[in-house]
Amino acid sequence: MGRASEQTARTEAETAEASYDALVARLEKVVEALESGQLPLEASVEKFAEGVQLARDASRKLDEAERRVEQLVKGVDGEETVAALDVDRA
Repeated sequence: MGRASEQTARTEAETAEASYDALVARLEKVVEALESGQLPLEASVEKFAEGVQLARDASRKLDEAERRVEQLVKGVDGEETVAALDVDRA
């Protein structure tokens, strides 16, 4: 794997991690708001819906990361390389 390819793969992984971390941080804030018991019913339902979506998005990010790790293969020369991953973006 060339130097540029390694840097691109590293940058993509860091971006995915940052996005995942942001999702989890937001989800934690939503949970705190719900657990506080200070929200009216309608606001609680909206926060709950937001939390469900955040949890789904975070789960999707983890699934994508798992597929990327699974794509890590040994090259013919014995050097570790990352094979192209075909991910459907909905």
